[in-house]
Amino acid sequence: MAGAANFFVLSLLLVATTVSSLQQVQGGLHVDAEDISKTIKSKNGVVIDCVYIDKQPTLKHPLFKDHKVQVYKDSAATARPIGRRLGGFVDGTRAPPVMQVEQEWRRSGSCPVGTVPILRLPKTAATNLTVIPSLSPSGLPHRDNAMLDDSTNSPRNEFAVAYGLDGPYHGASAFLPSWRPTKIEPQELSATSLLIAATVDRDWISDHPRGTFPPDTTNQIAVGLAASEYTFGNGDPNLYVYYTTDDGKSFCVNLDCPGFVQTSNEIALGTSFINGGSSKTYDGVPYVSVSIHIVPGQQQWWVTVNDTAIGYFPQLLFPTSFPESFLNQVGGIVHDTRPNGVHTDTVMGNGRLPDDGGAAVVKAYLTVAADGTYKKDMPVKFGVTAPKCYNAAVLGENLDLPGYDIAYGGPGGSGCDM
Repeated sequence: MAGAANFFVLSLLLVATTVSSLQQVQGGLHVDAEDISKTIKSKNGVVIDCVYIDKQPTLKHPLFKDHKVQVYKDSAATARPIGRRLGGFVDGTRAPPVMQVEQEWRRSGSCPVGTVPILRLPKTAATNLTVIPSLSPSGLPHRDNAMLDDSTNSPRNEFAVAYGLDGPYHGASAFLPSWRPTKIEPQELSATSLLIAATVDRDWISDHPRGTFPPDTTNQIAVGLAASEYTFGNGDPNLYVYYTTDDGKSFCVNLDCPGFVQTSNEIALGTSFINGGSSKTYDGVPYVSVSIHIVPGQQQWWVTVNDTAIGYFPQLLFPTSFPESFLNQVGGIVHDTRPNGVHTDTVMGNGRLPDDGGAAVVKAYLTVAADGTYKKDMPVKFGVTAPKCYNAAVLGENLDLPGYDIAYGGPGGSGCDM
């Protein structure tokens, strides 16, 4: 496995273009003072700048010179039913208690219509973001339920994920549990995510067996919750988005390089939700609903969170066409620095293994088929790097909502190396 310098370091460059000419400040892309309508300082120390939507950093890059901000189009065929499914509170005692849209910073104010909330990053963010792992499934073996075996002491990403491989897909959605890990080693991270990926091999697309891994996962988009005090300044599960155009060799998280176009004035990337769950309490953990999907009649990939379209990844980002996905990845990821030469104690999910019962669960994973209809899609393969410490399992169909429940996670610990 490649060393930390090659495999984990967050690149701030896009494959299709360069962002080196962009002025950066406080670890993030530069925001001019005149582009800020309002600044909100929350009680938990988060500072949010309400930036005029057409002045957001992504749109200042030359690649977006002629780009017009898109409007999310409700669609009776696909998009709105996803929103209704994911939004608000779900009736039924067994359904996950979906959190309201409000994030922690919203207790201290709100951004005006026509602006987008942008987290003001700490000065150390440019360095600390290097602990965010590549979410790429390229590091995992693309064969039946295989597991990686790495005897070196180099830092690595630990996966416990399930794969949907019955594409083409035009979207995926799930309820992500908002656990606050009880143990995260310094300079490490524990995340839960939903990722979609596509091959650029058009011959494989035209003729491939169902349930097989694509030959590459060049284009990827993800949305999830990540806890890392080193990165975010707190141990809460913070919202993030991710994309890559080269199979994870370089990638972009949130707004650390141009790519994601924000449209919502209600939800800020890199911040947590009110009532974020604690893995010390195993009942009643709140869930964040997420989806990545294409709206019929539009080309961009929209990201929605708790029934709110927060923004999109335009097709112009991808040098090769990305009109559908052929691999969906759902589950947990830990960045393991191998502290003191042994496996990390950082927990994944709530720290329990699926076999032990009571593990973290991604609920109601569901996809959108190429024809725009909903599709129950039971994951058929798994990617697990340290099965003694982290694992994943399909629990079956959710009893209250369409889709499948996937348990994942584990305690970490030196025993993983035995």
